[in-house]
Amino acid sequence: MNFHKLVLIGLLFQVFDINIVIDIIPDFIGFIIITYAFSKRQVRYASLGMYCSVILTISSFIEMWQQTISFYESTNLWAEIIAVVISSVNILYFACIFYVSKEILKIDNGIFPKLFIGAQILMQLVVTFSMHFPFDKAGLFLIPILFILFFFYIYFVVFLWKRKNIEKKIYKEIQAESY
Repeated sequence: MNFHKLVLIGLLFQVFDINIVIDIIPDFIGFIIITYAFSKRQVRYASLGMYCSVILTISSFIEMWQQTISFYESTNLWAEIIAVVISSVNILYFACIFYVSKEILKIDNGIFPKLFIGAQILMQLVVTFSMHFPFDKAGLFLIPILFILFFFYIYFVVFLWKRKNIEKKIYKEIQAESY
């Protein structure tokens, strides 16, 4: 199965949260699928992406069982540090997806990956610093960035869908040449 299709399937597990007492579609399954996608590629940064995905799988599994941690009212310094590290790993994970995609298809990704990663970094900075302010003040920055990221994620799915079709076409051409 092609890399982009597996990443899309994994992303769907991460995006859709259906909870009936427990999470029916847990995020960690999506990360496992994406870990598998990285493991099947022998390009630069695929192994780094796989390791990031494994870390995010473990984090997601733990998070699924610890729903009592408040996102905005954290007084535990170690919890804040872990949240920043996991967010940084998540940004690196997305960068690996973009880089592996570029290596597989041998085409330029354009400016979108830089904008997407930049928005992720900006979001991490705002969330990290907003923990120290009341929500009414932090929300002035947080809500617009969440709105922007929502559209970036929609375009990320479109980006992956287009890449999936290009990869499928390249794979068919390679198969036709081998016969």
